[in-house]
Amino acid sequence: MFSLPSALAIVALLLGGYAASAQTAAPAAGACKVNTPQGAAPAQPSAPNVTTGIRITVTGPDGKPLQRKRFYLLQRSARASDADAFSAAPRREEFLQGASPQLREWLAKHDCDTLYCPEYESEYADAVKTVPEFKRAYEEGQRKYHNDKLALKWITVNFPLKNVRTEYFKRKRAWLEQAAQKAGRVSSVMTDEKGAAYFTGIKPGGYYISNLMPLGTGGILWDCQVTALPPIPKQIHSVLVELSAPRQQAAGSGN
Repeated sequence: MFSLPSALAIVALLLGGYAASAQTAAPAAGACKVNTPQGAAPAQPSAPNVTTGIRITVTGPDGKPLQRKRFYLLQRSARASDADAFSAAPRREEFLQGASPQLREWLAKHDCDTLYCPEYESEYADAVKTVPEFKRAYEEGQRKYHNDKLALKWITVNFPLKNVRTEYFKRKRAWLEQAAQKAGRVSSVMTDEKGAAYFTGIKPGGYYISNLMPLGTGGILWDCQVTALPPIPKQIHSVLVELSAPRQQAAGSGN
């Protein structure tokens, strides 16, 4: 029989191994559906100056359009280019050390990498009343400027947690640039309010489309192989790619 110290050591070893495997687990795959519009010609050698386009639409786990998300057009598969890199991708929660529960809740309702997103501004006045960090920043502005409007306008400048302000954005941008370079970056686009975006001015041929950084707590990664067909007259894209995330199950639903 094992002694108690030996048994505890074995349990710790098993838990450590489980945690390590969880951290390095491969991201879940997002679904890709490639649609060829009517009138598109089969892929074939084309003149060097001929360019075409790819339209993408993206839906999240809730079935709604995924807004303001960057996607990359790549020469190689993101997953195959550096499979181990995803475990090192920065995570937003790593930059919330010292944040109050109210601030964590407030940030969870939004989807922006910094506090400087325009859509935040209309909510600062209410945040001052409910979030300690915003209240401190506002009071610091009042002390500096002796003006309530200026204190609210410059609230992000006086925000007490630098990590929350910009550090996550900086780390994420650096990681994405490196990952995109490894996979042969061609271009990148940001989805609009309808979850749509266009890659334009590209040469016909084979590509991959990816978000590069796994999305959300489930770690969803799109790595979609697509062939950009020759251009269609009077259209800016010759291929439509529908990207979707696995749907969330309602609480209490069965398998």
